[in-house]
Amino acid sequence: METKGLNNRVLKLLSQPANKAAIDVLGMRISTHYKNKFVEIMITETEAFGRKSIDKLSLLSSFKNIPTSLTLGPPYISVLKTYGNNKSLFLLAGKKGSGEAVLIKSGVVLIGKRHVESRRKAKLKYDRISGPGNITKSLGIELVNDSENILTGSINLSPRIHPVDQAVAMKRKNSKRGDKHLWRYTLITK
Repeated sequence: METKGLNNRVLKLLSQPANKAAIDVLGMRISTHYKNKFVEIMITETEAFGRKSIDKLSLLSSFKNIPTSLTLGPPYISVLKTYGNNKSLFLLAGKKGSGEAVLIKSGVVLIGKRHVESRRKAKLKYDRISGPGNITKSLGIELVNDSENILTGSINLSPRIHPVDQAVAMKRKNSKRGDKHLWRYTLITK
């Protein structure tokens, strides 16, 4: 795939192993523009999912029928149904076929707060959005967006607007016993 400028930087970032890409994505902006509603969110928390051979919680191990989108690799995304009707947004990472991905877990609304509130049918007390299902709902992302190319599709990933001051690494929420990977990353914002 021939890419230039910003797209090349995004592709290089996502082509790293998921645990490295998940750190580099912190502070970046993800945006959508659906039905004349532009929303932009700064990513403040991610979780990395590695290759099946090294990650006990690998996405390729988590599904009986592996969604095709999980094997596409960067610059594609995977939108998967999780907990009930919630959908989660995964930025595919690593190499094609690896199943590596970065889950977007939380963020801060930069533009489009009223659109976020109308999609979620709730007022935001703060500009923070927590939880993968709330992220996708706020951005208007649905299952039809699964397998979209982040460089040419309706979902845009942009550089961070300020340097990352501090990030904290910890175990994923549902990590298995004996899993020593610190693959959940949170950006400390002021």
